[in-house]
Amino acid sequence: MEVKADRGEQHLILHEEMTKPQVSNTGVYDSNLLCGTCDGILGRYEGYAFRLLRRLRTIRADLGSIVDIGAIDGDIMLRFAAGIAWKYTATQSQFGRINIGPYASVLQDVALGNGPIPSTLDIALIRLVELDGDVYFYRAPVPARHGGINSVRFSVGSFVIYLKIDKRPNDNVLPPECWLKGRSDGKFLIADAGFFTEGKLHRELANMGPVRQFFGTMVARKRERSFRMES
Repeated sequence: MEVKADRGEQHLILHEEMTKPQVSNTGVYDSNLLCGTCDGILGRYEGYAFRLLRRLRTIRADLGSIVDIGAIDGDIMLRFAAGIAWKYTATQSQFGRINIGPYASVLQDVALGNGPIPSTLDIALIRLVELDGDVYFYRAPVPARHGGINSVRFSVGSFVIYLKIDKRPNDNVLPPECWLKGRSDGKFLIADAGFFTEGKLHRELANMGPVRQFFGTMVARKRERSFRMES
Protein backbone atom coordinates (compact mmCIF):
# COMPACT_ATOMS: atom_id res chain seq x y z
CA MET A 1 0.00 0.00 0.00
CA GLU A 2 2.77 2.41 0.88
CA VAL A 3 5.37 1.38 -1.69
CA LYS A 4 2.94 1.57 -4.58
CA ALA A 5 1.76 5.09 -3.84
CA ASP A 6 1.44 6.23 -7.46
CA ARG A 7 -0.14 4.50 -10.43
CA GLY A 8 2.49 2.74 -12.52
CA GLU A 9 4.95 2.22 -9.67
CA GLN A 10 6.30 -1.27 -9.11
CA HIS A 11 8.18 -3.23 -6.48
CA LEU A 12 11.77 -4.29 -6.96
CA ILE A 13 12.67 -7.54 -5.18
CA LEU A 14 16.33 -8.25 -4.42
CA HIS A 15 18.52 -10.48 -2.33
CA GLU A 16 22.25 -11.03 -2.15
CA GLU A 17 22.37 -14.02 -4.50
CA MET A 18 20.41 -12.32 -7.30
CA THR A 19 22.29 -10.90 -10.27
CA LYS A 20 19.15 -9.39 -11.75
CA PRO A 21 16.29 -7.89 -9.70
CA GLN A 22 12.73 -9.18 -9.92
CA VAL A 23 10.12 -6.60 -10.87
CA SER A 24 6.68 -7.14 -9.36
CA ASN A 25 3.36 -5.33 -9.42
CA THR A 26 2.29 -6.71 -6.06
CA GLY A 27 5.33 -7.83 -4.08
CA VAL A 28 5.87 -11.41 -2.95
CA TYR A 29 3.07 -12.99 -0.94
CA ASP A 30 1.77 -16.45 -0.06
CA SER A 31 -1.87 -16.57 -1.12
CA ASN A 32 -2.45 -19.85 0.74
CA LEU A 33 -1.14 -18.75 4.14
CA LEU A 34 -4.11 -17.08 5.86
CA CYS A 35 -7.84 -17.51 6.09
CA GLY A 36 -10.02 -14.43 5.90
CA THR A 37 -10.50 -14.18 9.67
CA CYS A 38 -6.79 -14.36 10.45
CA ASP A 39 -5.97 -11.94 7.65
CA GLY A 40 -8.40 -9.47 9.18
CA ILE A 41 -6.85 -9.78 12.64
CA LEU A 42 -3.32 -9.20 11.37
CA GLY A 43 -4.53 -6.47 9.03
CA ARG A 44 -5.76 -4.38 11.95
CA TYR A 45 -2.33 -4.53 13.61
CA GLU A 46 -0.58 -3.78 10.33
CA GLY A 47 -2.87 -0.80 9.72
CA TYR A 48 -2.00 0.59 13.16
CA ALA A 49 1.73 0.16 12.49
CA PHE A 50 1.41 1.76 9.05
CA ARG A 51 -0.20 4.89 10.49
CA LEU A 52 2.23 5.11 13.41
CA LEU A 53 5.41 4.71 11.37
CA ARG A 54 4.19 7.18 8.78
CA ARG A 55 3.70 9.73 11.58
CA LEU A 56 7.09 9.00 13.13
CA ARG A 57 8.88 9.54 9.81
CA THR A 58 7.78 13.17 9.85
CA ILE A 59 9.93 13.75 12.96
CA ARG A 60 13.37 15.23 12.30
CA ALA A 61 16.23 14.78 14.76
CA ASP A 62 20.00 14.31 14.78
CA LEU A 63 21.79 10.99 14.48
CA GLY A 64 22.02 9.27 17.84
CA SER A 65 18.92 11.03 19.16
CA ILE A 66 16.37 9.16 21.25
CA VAL A 67 13.05 10.54 20.05
CA ASP A 68 9.71 10.61 21.86
CA ILE A 69 7.06 8.61 20.04
CA GLY A 70 4.20 10.18 21.95
CA ALA A 71 1.05 8.15 22.45
CA ILE A 72 1.50 4.53 21.45
CA ASP A 73 -0.01 1.14 22.17
CA GLY A 74 3.19 -0.84 22.58
CA ASP A 75 1.34 -4.15 22.78
CA ILE A 76 -0.37 -3.60 19.43
CA MET A 77 3.02 -2.89 17.88
CA LEU A 78 4.35 -6.08 19.44
CA ARG A 79 1.42 -8.08 18.07
CA PHE A 80 2.05 -6.50 14.66
CA ALA A 81 5.71 -7.59 14.74
CA ALA A 82 4.75 -11.05 16.02
CA GLY A 83 2.31 -11.41 13.12
CA ILE A 84 4.88 -10.43 10.50
CA ALA A 85 7.51 -12.76 11.95
CA TRP A 86 5.07 -15.64 12.42
CA LYS A 87 3.93 -15.46 8.79
CA TYR A 88 7.53 -16.05 7.75
CA THR A 89 7.75 -19.12 9.99
CA ALA A 90 4.58 -20.56 8.43
CA THR A 91 5.07 -19.75 4.76
CA GLN A 92 6.73 -21.89 2.11
CA SER A 93 10.49 -21.89 1.53
CA GLN A 94 10.25 -20.02 -1.78
CA PHE A 95 8.68 -17.10 0.08
CA GLY A 96 11.53 -16.80 2.60
CA ARG A 97 10.51 -19.13 5.42
CA ILE A 98 12.53 -18.76 8.63
CA ASN A 99 13.06 -21.17 11.51
CA ILE A 100 12.89 -19.92 15.10
CA GLY A 101 12.00 -23.22 16.75
CA PRO A 102 9.29 -23.26 19.46
CA TYR A 103 8.90 -19.47 19.31
CA ALA A 104 6.90 -19.87 16.10
CA SER A 105 3.89 -21.08 18.11
CA VAL A 106 4.44 -18.35 20.72
CA LEU A 107 4.30 -15.68 18.02
CA GLN A 108 1.22 -17.28 16.50
CA ASP A 109 -0.61 -17.15 19.84
CA VAL A 110 0.35 -13.50 20.37
CA ALA A 111 -0.51 -12.42 16.83
CA LEU A 112 -3.80 -14.27 16.43
CA GLY A 113 -4.95 -14.65 20.02
CA ASN A 114 -6.06 -12.13 22.59
CA GLY A 115 -4.19 -13.54 25.55
CA PRO A 116 -1.39 -11.95 27.59
CA ILE A 117 1.97 -11.36 25.95
CA PRO A 118 4.71 -13.48 27.55
CA SER A 119 7.77 -11.91 29.16
CA THR A 120 9.98 -13.54 26.51
CA LEU A 121 8.82 -11.02 23.88
CA ASP A 122 9.48 -7.32 23.43
CA ILE A 123 9.82 -4.85 20.55
CA ALA A 124 12.02 -1.85 19.74
CA LEU A 125 12.32 0.52 16.77
CA ILE A 126 15.38 2.07 15.14
CA ARG A 127 15.05 4.59 12.34
CA LEU A 128 17.85 4.51 9.75
CA VAL A 129 19.00 7.70 8.03
CA GLU A 130 21.81 8.75 5.70
CA LEU A 131 23.22 12.23 5.14
CA ASP A 132 20.71 12.89 2.38
CA GLY A 133 17.71 11.61 4.32
CA ASP A 134 15.82 8.44 5.14
CA VAL A 135 16.81 5.04 3.85
CA TYR A 136 13.63 3.56 2.44
CA PHE A 137 13.12 -0.15 1.78
CA TYR A 138 11.53 -3.29 3.19
CA ARG A 139 13.50 -6.31 4.40
CA ALA A 140 11.94 -9.67 5.18
CA PRO A 141 12.30 -11.02 8.74
CA VAL A 142 15.53 -12.81 9.66
CA PRO A 143 16.58 -14.49 12.93
CA ALA A 144 19.28 -12.45 14.69
CA ARG A 145 21.31 -12.32 17.88
CA HIS A 146 22.41 -9.16 19.70
CA GLY A 147 24.26 -9.10 22.99
CA GLY A 148 23.49 -12.77 23.44
CA ILE A 149 19.74 -12.18 23.03
CA ASN A 150 17.77 -13.91 20.27
CA SER A 151 15.46 -11.84 18.11
CA VAL A 152 13.77 -11.50 14.75
CA ARG A 153 14.48 -8.29 12.87
CA PHE A 154 12.90 -6.83 9.76
CA SER A 155 12.58 -3.45 8.05
CA VAL A 156 9.51 -1.38 7.26
CA GLY A 157 10.25 1.81 5.35
CA SER A 158 13.08 3.56 7.19
CA PHE A 159 12.61 1.56 10.41
CA VAL A 160 14.38 -1.57 11.60
CA ILE A 161 12.15 -3.49 14.00
CA TYR A 162 13.63 -5.73 16.68
CA LEU A 163 11.36 -8.44 18.07
CA LYS A 164 13.00 -10.05 21.09
CA ILE A 165 12.32 -13.80 21.43
CA ASP A 166 14.32 -14.82 24.48
CA LYS A 167 13.83 -15.65 28.16
CA ARG A 168 16.77 -13.45 29.13
CA PRO A 169 16.28 -9.74 29.91
CA ASN A 170 16.55 -7.14 27.17
CA ASP A 171 20.12 -6.62 26.04
CA ASN A 172 22.14 -3.43 26.44
CA VAL A 173 22.19 -2.60 22.72
CA LEU A 174 19.23 -0.23 23.10
CA PRO A 175 18.22 2.08 25.97
CA PRO A 176 15.48 0.66 28.22
CA GLU A 177 13.00 3.36 27.17
CA CYS A 178 13.16 2.16 23.55
CA TRP A 179 11.53 -1.18 24.40
CA LEU A 180 7.79 -0.79 23.90
CA LYS A 181 5.97 -3.78 25.36
CA GLY A 182 3.20 -2.63 27.71
CA ARG A 183 3.90 1.05 27.14
CA SER A 184 1.48 3.84 26.32
CA ASP A 185 4.38 6.13 25.46
CA GLY A 186 7.85 5.34 24.27
CA LYS A 187 10.92 6.33 22.29
CA PHE A 188 12.89 5.23 19.25
CA LEU A 189 16.53 5.65 18.24
CA ILE A 190 17.78 7.45 15.12
CA ALA A 191 20.91 5.77 13.75
CA ASP A 192 23.30 5.95 10.80
CA ALA A 193 22.26 3.41 8.15
CA GLY A 194 25.92 2.74 7.37
CA PHE A 195 26.36 0.90 10.66
CA PHE A 196 23.53 -1.56 9.98
CA THR A 197 23.41 -4.64 7.79
CA GLU A 198 20.16 -3.36 6.29
CA GLY A 199 21.74 -0.06 5.27
CA LYS A 200 24.83 -1.74 3.83
CA LEU A 201 22.75 -4.23 1.85
CA HIS A 202 20.51 -1.47 0.57
CA ARG A 203 23.47 0.57 -0.64
CA GLU A 204 25.14 -2.42 -2.27
CA LEU A 205 22.03 -3.68 -4.03
CA ALA A 206 20.87 -0.21 -5.07
CA ASN A 207 24.17 0.33 -6.89
CA MET A 208 23.62 -2.66 -9.20
CA GLY A 209 23.28 -1.58 -12.83
CA PRO A 210 19.83 -3.14 -13.39
CA VAL A 211 18.57 -1.50 -10.20
CA ARG A 212 19.72 1.96 -11.20
CA GLN A 213 18.14 1.44 -14.61
CA PHE A 214 14.84 0.38 -13.01
CA PHE A 215 14.64 3.43 -10.77
CA GLY A 216 15.64 5.69 -13.63
CA THR A 217 12.71 4.32 -15.62
CA MET A 218 10.35 4.80 -12.67
CA VAL A 219 11.45 8.42 -12.22
CA ALA A 220 11.04 9.12 -15.94
CA ARG A 221 7.53 7.65 -15.91
CA LYS A 222 6.59 9.75 -12.90
CA ARG A 223 7.84 12.93 -14.58
CA GLU A 224 5.91 12.08 -17.73
CA ARG A 225 2.68 11.54 -15.75
CA SER A 226 3.19 14.83 -13.93
CA PHE A 227 3.75 16.64 -17.25
CA ARG A 228 0.57 15.17 -18.73
CA MET A 229 -1.46 16.21 -15.70
CA GLU A 230 -0.11 19.76 -15.89
CA SER A 231 -0.81 19.92 -19.61
